[in-house]
Amino acid sequence: MAPVLQYNSSHPFSLFTGTDVNGDRMSFCGPSSWGRRNTGIGPNYANLNLRLSRRFKLTEKSSFQLMAEAFNIANRTNYSNVNDTVEATYLPPFNPHGSAQLSPNQPLGFTADYPKRQIQRWRTA
Repeated sequence: MAPVLQYNSSHPFSLFTGTDVNGDRMSFCGPSSWGRRNTGIGPNYANLNLRLSRRFKLTEKSSFQLMAEAFNIANRTNYSNVNDTVEATYLPPFNPHGSAQLSPNQPLGFTADYPKRQIQRWRTA
């Protein structure tokens, strides 16, 4: 048995307005009062993978191995991207955390996730 547990705390990300609000001809930066780097807080990540294997000896020179691997055993939804484009009117105070309750086209909604539970098995000679 070979378990692998991974955990990462929330990662920061920058917020962008998608328009030139500062007059600096940069159409993605927000006002410096709230559009600083790493203002948003993304999701955390937790994952448990497991490999089970067993070798069976048939004769002195031959054997076979059964193996099974499972990825994301808990079937936890781990989000990978956040919609970081917010409107210029999206001013503090606000919650800069990404949210699964928001649709992907809304500011701070999650736009992608990592694969769900996957199980594979095989045998080798």
